[in-house]
Amino acid sequence: MRLAIAALAMMATPAFAASPQPRAVPGAGWSSVAVVGHDGKANYERYCTACHGAGPDHPGTQALAAKYKGAEPALLDRRKDLSAAFVIYTVRHGVSVMPVMRKTEIGDADLKSIAAYLSRGKK
Repeated sequence: MRLAIAALAMMATPAFAASPQPRAVPGAGWSSVAVVGHDGKANYERYCTACHGAGPDHPGTQALAAKYKGAEPALLDRRKDLSAAFVIYTVRHGVSVMPVMRKTEIGDADLKSIAAYLSRGKK
């Protein structure tokens, strides 16, 4: 009984009362999965910059620099050719030195927000 009362009290707080509206991310594959309050840039920094950040200690950036030899930027957030679907596929299936990232490692909503962030400058 006390647990039920505590749960009802929590739901009456402003954080629960004013939940943001879901928004779809165009081109992210399964657009029926809502993205609520996710920040693509913050999620990119959280999940991706350990490997894809600037500097010599980032294996993803080094691998892309070797692959593209300056024809494309090695830093993902400076690319203009990435589609959301490509980002999602690459994260879920891996490629070259990039491992597969399971849904338990990065959730669909967070991945979708990253894909939207990285594909924002697509030509």
